[in-house]
Amino acid sequence: MIRKRTLFSLILISVLLVLSACGGSDSAAEDNSDEATESPKTGLNEITLDDMITKKDNNEAFYVLIYDAQQDYVKNTKLLEAYDKALKDEDMTAYYINIDNLNDEQKQQINTFSEEYESHSGSSHSPFEDGGLTVVHDGQINSAFDYLGEAWLLNTTIDETNTKNSTFLDDDLYSDVKEGIQKNVDYVEKEEINLTY
Repeated sequence: MIRKRTLFSLILISVLLVLSACGGSDSAAEDNSDEATESPKTGLNEITLDDMITKKDNNEAFYVLIYDAQQDYVKNTKLLEAYDKALKDEDMTAYYINIDNLNDEQKQQINTFSEEYESHSGSSHSPFEDGGLTVVHDGQINSAFDYLGEAWLLNTTIDETNTKNSTFLDDDLYSDVKEGIQKNVDYVEKEEINLTY
């Protein structure tokens, strides 16, 4: 009789331990979902096209680096490292998206955005064709370069930089990165855009 009680107690304790462990993983899942909704970190943060569209459609305001380049070119030229460093130096946050990696349906969406962009801009700089840091606000994607009547051919520069075996951390290109970031800061200030993250 005592053995049966001891055995029953051990089984009951084991079941309770298993149930408490399961309860712990539910709590961990909730913690992970909280992390997914956290604010992005200072510097450069990857974003999916769907998330960018959602944020745009929700009238959020944020910086996004758009470029169209092969992944090995991006790695070789240290493009993302340069933007991340420059943004961190200014205590700024931005997202990035490589439209080269998108599937056919997503590329069609980008083409639609490009057409919408050209219909409301002076079109001296297209973030979709030329690349570069842009500002999303009021449900639109806008280029500080276009606003200032200038151009920054980032996509072409990535290709040329890869060919020359140089990087965006080299002094001349890094100063171009910092200048492009400053143009976006100036645009946000002049237009009195309140960034949201």
